[in-house]
Amino acid sequence: MRTLSVKKDRVLLDLEGESVQAGEKLGARDGDGKARALLEIKQVKNNRAVAAILKGSMSPDFSIEKLSRGAKSSQTASRAPKSQSAWGLTAGYAMNTMTVKPTGTSSISLSGNSFNLSGFYQMQLDGNISARILGGYESLQASGTSSAASCTGSSDCKVEIGYLGVEALVRYTFLKTKTMEFNAAAGLGFLFAMNKSSNVLDTSKISTNQTIVVSAGMDYHLNRNNFIPVQLDYAMYPDNNTSSAKQIILRAGYGFNF
Repeated sequence: MRTLSVKKDRVLLDLEGESVQAGEKLGARDGDGKARALLEIKQVKNNRAVAAILKGSMSPDFSIEKLSRGAKSSQTASRAPKSQSAWGLTAGYAMNTMTVKPTGTSSISLSGNSFNLSGFYQMQLDGNISARILGGYESLQASGTSSAASCTGSSDCKVEIGYLGVEALVRYTFLKTKTMEFNAAAGLGFLFAMNKSSNVLDTSKISTNQTIVVSAGMDYHLNRNNFIPVQLDYAMYPDNNTSSAKQIILRAGYGFNF
């Protein structure tokens, strides 16, 4: 949950899917994890709540957590991120499939694996909805065999393309625990070819490309400052007269909350 506004001794909270009841006590902590205020829920309506400040002083930048009993529960609750904005790095492993038509009639199936490296920035939009933007090196590599020598005089066909890529996803978090957040996402990818090699495609016509992406992911929070993002993408390249391609990309990395 997060603070929307503070007015005198009242705090308006966005519950972000969490369940609270009138009379329940909450704690507020600053960016260093130090307790700053004690709150009590007064009213709950439409995924929002009004809380009264019982002790201390309150700021919209403070993180909010339910007060738990016992040291173990308190330690677990402290893993909630201190901010809804984050950045980090991910490495990806892509499984690629392509269909190419060098003669315009017969088709050749290609497959292969490649690697990606990206930085990302994510921000909260509203409630359980957030955005993640990735940017970095994306690659598409695939090879296969043709029944005829239709790949520049050879039956061994290959495609190797390195892109500068940007991927923008809108994510919906459908499940939260003390340490994990599970989400589904969809978005678009924009690719700018940097290096390209192929004996089955006309590389002079390869400059930019786009992908439609659907994704599922999980953020595992190590503590209030750091987390491990895991993301599985399914990227679809648009079909054209000479080729079509799809990628399944598994990404994992390390993230930092602001």
